[in-house]
Amino acid sequence: MLQIVAPIFAVILAGYLFALWRDVDKAGTRLLNEYVLYGALPALLFIAVARADPAELQQWSFMGATLIGIAVAFVLGALAARAGGTRLRQGAIPAMAASYGTTGYMGVPILVTILGVGAAVPAAIATILHNVPVIMTVILINDLLARRGEGNAGAAIAGALKATLTNPLTVAVLAGIVVSVSGLPLPSSIALFADFLGAAAGPTALFALGLGLAQLDASALLNRDRIARILPLIGIKVFVQPAVTFAAAIWLFGMSTSDPWFVAALIMAAQPIGAGVFVFASKYQHFEDETSVAIILSLLVALVTLPILLQIYAG
Repeated sequence: MLQIVAPIFAVILAGYLFALWRDVDKAGTRLLNEYVLYGALPALLFIAVARADPAELQQWSFMGATLIGIAVAFVLGALAARAGGTRLRQGAIPAMAASYGTTGYMGVPILVTILGVGAAVPAAIATILHNVPVIMTVILINDLLARRGEGNAGAAIAGALKATLTNPLTVAVLAGIVVSVSGLPLPSSIALFADFLGAAAGPTALFALGLGLAQLDASALLNRDRIARILPLIGIKVFVQPAVTFAAAIWLFGMSTSDPWFVAALIMAAQPIGAGVFVFASKYQHFEDETSVAIILSLLVALVTLPILLQIYAG
């Protein structure tokens, strides 16, 4: 476990030290985040979806339990933000923090290490389920509410859908679905390009997170109101989401706790807040400082909770 988590902290620390050394400002951090958002992350999503076997996507119990856990966590995160006085549009980022985990560059290595290479398929599908719906929802909420005052509701929805469907992340996912379902052969040059570019998404997001941490005003951040905004999100992400996923898997879908697909659903749901949340917080310029701290704190909490779950259900 430590061997998997240590590099994550190391990349964040590298970004933090680099920002102190080179005096990086928030504009520089946003530029790096935009590279992740419009370059590396679309490549990662495209190649993951394109390589998914349509037959393997028919794990309905696994998918149902996973999506229920995500949906409940997202709604609870939005409600927690609203209770703290945050408007609906800005509340999309706290909601994302409550439901979006480090599935790609932490969850996948953990499952493959613990369960073997056979866990790569459920891990990959879980990564898609945890990434795509949440990212699409955040984009849609922000696009829709940003256009709310431009005319009637129909025009606002149409404008939001247009912006969402032309977003590089949406285009990447749709293109991946076409390749997967159609069975079209993916040229090796495109696959290599997507692999090469997509591999940078996780490390670059973590490095950018370190840059953001270096720019924090600790005295302004660590006050009662901001801590009150962060702690519920960490609790929802690390404790509530896996609990809901567990309940849905066992009581709604009748999955067995010895089923590798159940273990994958539970461990992916229990991942700490993903660095990708900071990318979107930076994009929409809301909740950036809180997100940085929430990611680090949730990772520290997960260092305790994840080994316990792995010992019980994958030991």
